[in-house]
Amino acid sequence: MTTVPEQIRIAHRPAGRRLGIIAGMPLDETLLNQISAILEASGQPPLRRLARLRPRPGENTTRPHDAAWFVERFGHEYTTVVLTPDMLSPQVEKACRDEQCALVVVPLP
Repeated sequence: MTTVPEQIRIAHRPAGRRLGIIAGMPLDETLLNQISAILEASGQPPLRRLARLRPRPGENTTRPHDAAWFVERFGHEYTTVVLTPDMLSPQVEKACRDEQCALVVVPLP
């Protein structure tokens, strides 16, 4: 079975303007460090190319609507979207398809 970091590494194929990875928050710090290493290995600075979709003030997780909005507007700059199941919706899946971003779902602990 392929691990989540391996799935992200396989999905992340930077080319042209598509250089980054989107991560819904919160994600495990270890996974975020692994995503940063994937970006660094492809020559991309994580500070510039790792979009962390922060929850709204007072909330604990990225809303599906917010993830879909971000992908619809900025997905053309990203190769991969990493979310947990509670961040998914048909709108998110459609935005990823429309913007040709790979969607990697991280299982909850």
